[in-house]
Amino acid sequence: MLYVILGNTDTLFTFSCRSEFDSTLTEMAETIESINNSIIARMGSASLSEVVSLLPSAPTTDAYVNEVDAALEAGQQEEAFHKLSLTHSTLLHHRMIHRLYKPNKRKLDQNAGKVSVNDNLTEDVEESLLRTAKTILATTNKDDTLSLLHKLPSDWTVVQITTQKMGQNYFKKSGSSQGTPGLYISRCTCGPTPQITVQAVPSPQVKDVRSIVEEMGMINQEKSLLFSEHKGKYEEHCATQENLQWRLKNLVSSMGVSWLKHWCCLLLGSLPPLQQQQLDQAASRVLANYTTNTLTSKQTILIKLLMSCPALGDSGRPHIRACVAAVLGESVRSNSVKELWAAIKKEESVLSKLHQTLRNPVILILDKRVETLPWEMISVLKDQPVTRMPSLHMLTLLYQHHSNRSNSVLCRNVDMTSGFYVVDPDNVLPRTQQRLKDTLTMTRWPGITARRPTQDEFKEAVSTNDVFMYAGHGSGSQYMPGDVVESVVCRAMVLLFGCRSVHLEPRGRIVDPWGVVLNYLSAFCPCVVGMLWVVTDKDTDLATIAILQAKLGMSGSPDSLLANPPTDVALLVARTRRQCPNILTGAALAVYGLPLHLSSST
Repeated sequence: MLYVILGNTDTLFTFSCRSEFDSTLTEMAETIESINNSIIARMGSASLSEVVSLLPSAPTTDAYVNEVDAALEAGQQEEAFHKLSLTHSTLLHHRMIHRLYKPNKRKLDQNAGKVSVNDNLTEDVEESLLRTAKTILATTNKDDTLSLLHKLPSDWTVVQITTQKMGQNYFKKSGSSQGTPGLYISRCTCGPTPQITVQAVPSPQVKDVRSIVEEMGMINQEKSLLFSEHKGKYEEHCATQENLQWRLKNLVSSMGVSWLKHWCCLLLGSLPPLQQQQLDQAASRVLANYTTNTLTSKQTILIKLLMSCPALGDSGRPHIRACVAAVLGESVRSNSVKELWAAIKKEESVLSKLHQTLRNPVILILDKRVETLPWEMISVLKDQPVTRMPSLHMLTLLYQHHSNRSNSVLCRNVDMTSGFYVVDPDNVLPRTQQRLKDTLTMTRWPGITARRPTQDEFKEAVSTNDVFMYAGHGSGSQYMPGDVVESVVCRAMVLLFGCRSVHLEPRGRIVDPWGVVLNYLSAFCPCVVGMLWVVTDKDTDLATIAILQAKLGMSGSPDSLLANPPTDVALLVARTRRQCPNILTGAALAVYGLPLHLSSST
C-alpha cells in the first residue's frame, strides 16, 4: 500500500495498485502544466523560459555574468551593462511584481464580496504604476534597459558594481576564504543620451592577506562583541575600539589603492555644465597634441575621467602615467603613454580647479557580496552626494512614482517643519532621550517617546509627513514590521538612527540579502538614512543631532564641515560622516533612495 500527501493539503490519498498511482501522477502533471500555462498566459508570456528572461532570479544571475566578458571583448558596452543589471536584487523585483499586481486581485475580491487584507494600497498607486511596472521591472533586452536610464534626470550618474563569477564560490566550504573578488564597474550617465562605460577590475594580487570583504565582516563581528566582552574594562574597551578604527581606515585605503586603483575614477558623478565644458576643452587640447593613435570612444571617456579625478590629483599625480597606460593597454614606458601623459600634465592648472568641484549625485548599485563595504568613505566619494539603490529597475520605479506627484518631497523638496519622531519606544535609553530632547523641541514635531507606537500611528506618520525619524535599538522593525511598512504608501523621508538599521542580512550564497530598508523602498519611501552596522548610542545621538540641526538650517561652528549646511540630503550626510570623531560610526552612515533636497524655507 502506498500513501502520498499532495502539496500542503490535509487530504491523504491511498492507492491499491501501481497502475492507479501512475494514472494519478499523469493527471497531476497535466493539472500542474495547465495551471502553469494559465499563469504564464496571464503574465503575457508564451513560455516559462520567456518568463525567466523577463524576470530573472537569483540562481540565473551567473549565466548573465558569464556573458559579460564576451560582450566587452566585442566592444558591446551597453549589452554588457544590460546583462549585469539583470543580476541585481532579483528577489526584490519578484516581490514588487507581487505587490503591484495585488490591487487587481483586491478589486476582484471586492467585486465578489470578499474582504481584502491590504486595503491600505491606494488607487493612486494602482492606476499610475500598474501601467508601467512590467516595463520597468522586466527588461527583455538592451533597449529596455537603456530606456530606464532615459527616464532618469540627466545630472544623475548610476554606478553599478557587480562581482565577477560568483558561482565558483557557491561550493566552497562554509567559512573558507573567499578572496577579494574581481569587479565589473558600470558607470552610466542618465537622461536622453546616456553614456555607458563598463570596466573589468581584477581582484588584488595580494597573497596571505585576509580579503577586504572578510576583513569588513571581522570588524563588524568584533564591533558587535565590543561591549559584551569588555564591559566594565574601560582601557581594554578603548584599546579594542582604537584598533578597530585603525583597521577600518586601512580597509578603506585598501579599497581605493589596492583594489580600485585608477578605476576609482569610474565612481565620479558628473560635473556641472560650466566645469564640464572646461574639461571638454582641456581634453580636446590633450587629444589634439596626441598624434600616436586614435582613441576609441571608451578610451576618450576614461581619459576625461582620469583627468578630472580628484583622487588622482595632488598626491595621486605620480600614478596618472600608470592610469594612462591602463587605458591605452600599453606599457608605462611606451611612446604613446609618454606622449599622452605629457599632454595631460600641461593642463594641470585647469584640472586642479576641477578637482575641487562639487559633483552631481551618484547612485550606487551594489551587489550582494560588496554592499556591506563603506564605499562612501573612499577618497573619490567622501565629499560627494551619494545614495544607494538595490537596482536600476527599483531606482527607475521609485523615481517614476515620485516625479509624477506634485506633492512628493522629490518635486517640492523636504519640508522640515512636517515631521514625526519615535524615540526609545522601550524606554531603555534614558541618555538618548535626554540628548535628543532639546533638538527635537526645536523641530516642533509631534512624536512619541518611551512608548511603543501603534500601527495606525506609524502608518499615518510615514504617509502624511515629509520626515519620519526613529531613534532607538535597531531599525524599529520590532515595532513597525516589514509587512506593516509595505502596507502603506510612504511619503516621508525616513531617518532610522539605530544599529544596523539599513543593514542587509545575508541569507546564503545565492539568495539576495534582506533588510527593513528594502521594505521601505518597496513602500515607495523616497529616501532612508540609517546605519550599516552596530554603533554606540552616544556617537549615534551626536550624529543624529548634527544631521537634524543642519536640516533645520542651523549652522555649525565656523571650522565645521557643517558651518554652512547644504540642502542636499546626501551631501549633508556625507559631511556629517566625515565630521564624526569615531570613524566606525561615521562610516556606518548610509543613504538609500533618491537624491533629495531640503526646502529653502528651512
